[in-house]
Amino acid sequence: MIREARAEDAGALQRLYEVLVPGNPRILVLPERLENLRQDTSNFCFVDERDGEVVGTVLLHLCPDVMFKERPYALLENLVVDAGARGRGVGRALLEHAEQVAREHGCTKLMLLSSVHRTEAHAFFERLGYDGSVSRAFKKYLPRK
Repeated sequence: MIREARAEDAGALQRLYEVLVPGNPRILVLPERLENLRQDTSNFCFVDERDGEVVGTVLLHLCPDVMFKERPYALLENLVVDAGARGRGVGRALLEHAEQVAREHGCTKLMLLSSVHRTEAHAFFERLGYDGSVSRAFKKYLPRK
C-alpha cells in the first residue's frame, strides 16, 4: 500500500536512509518534519507499507517553473527499498505512484539522480522509461553553518 509517510514512520525511514547512505552520521528523520510534509501540497514523502512494515520510500517535489506557463516539473529523491523487499515491485509501485501524482499536478517531467556506482538501479530506472543519456547531473554539497 502506497501512502504518505506519517510521524510514526520516522524510525522506519531512518533505517531505510541508513541503507541508502551507509555510515552517514548526519541522517536524522524527524517525526515533525514528516507531519509538516503531509501538510505541504508541493512535497510528498511516500512509503510502501506491506504486512504492516514500511519497506520502501521516495520523496516527490513539485517545483515551480516559468518555462511552460504555470506547469511545474517534478524531482524524485531518496528512493530506497529494503534489501529484503527488492524484486517484489516496491520500487516500481513507488515510482508509478509518484508519476501519477506528478501527472495530476500537470508536471512536464520527472527527474531523479542516482549515484554513479548504482548500475542495477540505473537499469531499473531505464526499464521504467527514465533516460540517463539526455542530461548530466551535477551536485554540490553545502556545509552546514
